[in-house]
Amino acid sequence: MNISIHDAAALLIQLEPDDAAELTRYHEMLKALSGDVSYPESSRNKIAEAMRNIAEIIAGKSLYPDKSMEEAGKQIQEAIYLMEQDQTEEAAGDGEDMDKSESESYISEDMDPELLAAFITESGELIIKAEEALLSLENNPEDTEAVGVVFRAIHTIKGTSAFFNLALLTELSHRAESFLSRIRDKEIRYSGGYADLALRSVDMIKDILNMVKDILENKPFVKPDGYDTLMITLKNPESEGISDKSAVQQPVPVSQEENISLLPIREEETSADKTEESDVQAMSPKEPSKQSAESSVRVPIERLDRFIDMVGELVVAHSMVVQDEVLSSGVHYDLVKKVAHTSKIVRELQSMSMSMRMIPLKATFRKMARLVRDLARKTGKNISFVTEGEDTEIDRNMVDFINDPLIHMVRNAIDHGIETPEERGKTDKPPVGTIQLSAYHSAGNVVVEIRDDGKGFDRDIILNKAIERGLFSGDPEILAAISDREVYNLIFEPGFSTAKIVSDISGRGVGMDVVRKNVEALRGQIEIQSQYGQGSIFKMNLPLTLAIIDGMVVRVGHQTYVAPTLSIVRSVQPKPEDITTVLKRGEMLLLQGNLIPLFRLASLFEIRGAEEELTKSIVMVVEDDGRQVGLIIDELIGSQQIVIKTLGDIFKNIPGISGSAIMPNGRVGLILDVGGLVRLANGAVIKK
Repeated sequence: MNISIHDAAALLIQLEPDDAAELTRYHEMLKALSGDVSYPESSRNKIAEAMRNIAEIIAGKSLYPDKSMEEAGKQIQEAIYLMEQDQTEEAAGDGEDMDKSESESYISEDMDPELLAAFITESGELIIKAEEALLSLENNPEDTEAVGVVFRAIHTIKGTSAFFNLALLTELSHRAESFLSRIRDKEIRYSGGYADLALRSVDMIKDILNMVKDILENKPFVKPDGYDTLMITLKNPESEGISDKSAVQQPVPVSQEENISLLPIREEETSADKTEESDVQAMSPKEPSKQSAESSVRVPIERLDRFIDMVGELVVAHSMVVQDEVLSSGVHYDLVKKVAHTSKIVRELQSMSMSMRMIPLKATFRKMARLVRDLARKTGKNISFVTEGEDTEIDRNMVDFINDPLIHMVRNAIDHGIETPEERGKTDKPPVGTIQLSAYHSAGNVVVEIRDDGKGFDRDIILNKAIERGLFSGDPEILAAISDREVYNLIFEPGFSTAKIVSDISGRGVGMDVVRKNVEALRGQIEIQSQYGQGSIFKMNLPLTLAIIDGMVVRVGHQTYVAPTLSIVRSVQPKPEDITTVLKRGEMLLLQGNLIPLFRLASLFEIRGAEEELTKSIVMVVEDDGRQVGLIIDELIGSQQIVIKTLGDIFKNIPGISGSAIMPNGRVGLILDVGGLVRLANGAVIKK
């Protein structure tokens, strides 16, 4: 029987699991290949594993024949890879083999880009799970299930990358798998330098996946820095000075809030006759049910965004119909009834479409676990990282925006907040500090909190730095009147830092400025709570989505504006005795014992025809970052849900305006940027 291993790979694709006769003939072909000594032993072992999978299908012992066929296909591909690797190593040394990998990593012209893109996405998901398992394993080195998750992820990436002939990725995965097998077989203990090496391997796989993605986008091929060094280290870590003692810092405990189900995997053997069929079945991962496999479908995000935009247009068009005079006249009762029914359907469609773009914060939170782990080692601090509310959902378009603020706040908590074990011992604190990252829904918003039990903020140090920079005078009476909240908010000023030593982690005063800008760009707010010596809390209050808001429609002159409902404290029609003018501060409203500065929108936006008499106007009190301002308007028209439209690059920097919306009457209404208005109002007061 004259058949090659490549023929076997091609033939398997054509076979069906229920065709016992053809499978039997195929099994005989594999048997002949497994006895062909021209193939290396490693390839023959893989062929033997594929034989066992085919034999289980023929005998009716496989619970999931499709999965067994898939596994057999991967094993044949691995056999091909091992054969080609053996041939290459015979022709040249390891160094030349890496050069060959570099040239072969280019994607062939006949490769299906969509298939390769799907591989990149799925491999990215696998590597995230592997990284999570490695972090968990560092806290519990005896967790065999975590080892299984990592091993299976790397094994799957190796097999599939071999199919695509991505030699760099295949070789790295193969060598990482060999290293992980030493951990699985308890030859070495997963800790110290070995843990660092495993995580370095995961990072390198991420880099190569990004490299392949770049090639798909017609960018030049660049082998990731450190690839060759990592390959050598993985082959013999001990010769490079790596051991379970080569890293001195304690592992970072990860959250125990989420009970993650980790599946055991089948262990690989070096010989074809070491594993019994019953052992293979016992250790094989369970095949997900057909219903589970078909419960989701991948949709390009561009298509989803377009769909949501069209639903938004439908909502706007429907609002125009509802406001039509024909309906408001009440003459056409049947038509009104039908439109009311349509309104219900449109609302449900809008709600459903928005939920399609909501994703949990789990992936974002777990990125922070790795950051905490690495920075804890770098700073010599023992830190326990805990997460809560990982399943809290938020608009996927907002995830990237909150990633940078979280990174900056975590870095600051580690560098400036959490003390060293020695410092914590002097204050009777436990040697292990705690950083808690949590998320929850509140009043229609998403709240993300970062808590630490570190040293907290020192009010005096911050004030002294502010005086040094000329932000405040040194008058004791003025300083005493400044609230803690105002003092803590100074850290958001550009370039503001109290760090005595500038490190590569923090201390230059640029990070927290970015935090506030990103949060405000999301129409959110950030708040700081702190107790010196006990710790700090950073609280980000964010909208659920950037696509719609609940707004209050107001009129100033002949112009219509929308104010975000969550920013409105109250609305009042002032009495003459409540209005006063304070020297250098302008018009003020006395409300429940507090003086609130008044700000005329008509003056800011140069609107003609607005009511000038305050007692005939309405004061809408809004709040941002703890500061309140009264906006003077002519009329409150009513509240409604607004579909947000961007202003474009030309008008995006208009002070006090954050966006626009199509109103039910077909006209454009501008959305007020409450935070910007509060700052404008306070700036005007300062100038006066």
